[in-house]
Amino acid sequence: MNILHHKSWHVYNKDNIERVRKDEAEAEAEAKKKQDRVILAESEARLELLRKRANAKLPTIDDRKETKRIEHVNLFQDLEEKQNANNNNPENEAEQKAKDEKWERQITMYLDKGTEKDPWYAKPSSQREDKYIDQHVFKRNTKKDDNPHRRKRKPLEISDDPLDYITKTLDKRQAKKHSKKEHTSALDKRKKKKHSHHGKSSEKSSSLSIEELRAKRLERERGEQSRLRSLYLHEDQAPEEAVEMDDRKRGYNSQFNRDETLKAQDHRKNKKLRFQ
Repeated sequence: MNILHHKSWHVYNKDNIERVRKDEAEAEAEAKKKQDRVILAESEARLELLRKRANAKLPTIDDRKETKRIEHVNLFQDLEEKQNANNNNPENEAEQKAKDEKWERQITMYLDKGTEKDPWYAKPSSQREDKYIDQHVFKRNTKKDDNPHRRKRKPLEISDDPLDYITKTLDKRQAKKHSKKEHTSALDKRKKKKHSHHGKSSEKSSSLSIEELRAKRLERERGEQSRLRSLYLHEDQAPEEAVEMDDRKRGYNSQFNRDETLKAQDHRKNKKLRFQ
């Protein structure tokens, strides 16, 4: 590239470099113009849209005439109208008051009005008999052949009342506990009597038994000691008479050259025999 720099088609020629710079500047200016035109068109369209929206919101002269005066919003207008209408009707007021009291009794609790001591479900079955047994059980029959007293239907009784069942079971449990306590107290009394009757005899027998056991233990220990002595010390054999041995006749241990010492002793004996 450095050799042919004088050629017209050379890349690094001054004329070619200047031409490239001009082309790049023209392309950049044209792209900028296009971008400006696009931005201007978008802004004009947006401005037109905003103008249309603003013109649509503005009221006309006829609309201004038809608009009413702005007043306070009353949320309870219907209730006030009904109240004003009912003020002149005492019967309607009494009916409305009765309805309100009924509703309050259902959802509230009156502390000033006392209630029954025991509700119907807490009463025993004997007291609830009139309420839950059908009084019209028997029906008179006009026919002569049939039974004059024919049962119309079975009496409506609540025999399996859960509250009655619970009370009965609790009473049974309490009775069982009471009987168990009485039984245990009677057994305790009997045991105390037995212990008091046999207290003195048991003390005497216990003292005798302790002395006997102690004597047996001592006798057993003596027998064990004698057995050990007979095994290890041979005390049961007759004691031999103590014989004093000559130091020269005593045996030698292996660490003192037993064989050599025996030979020396034999040699000494033979020498004595020769001189005799």
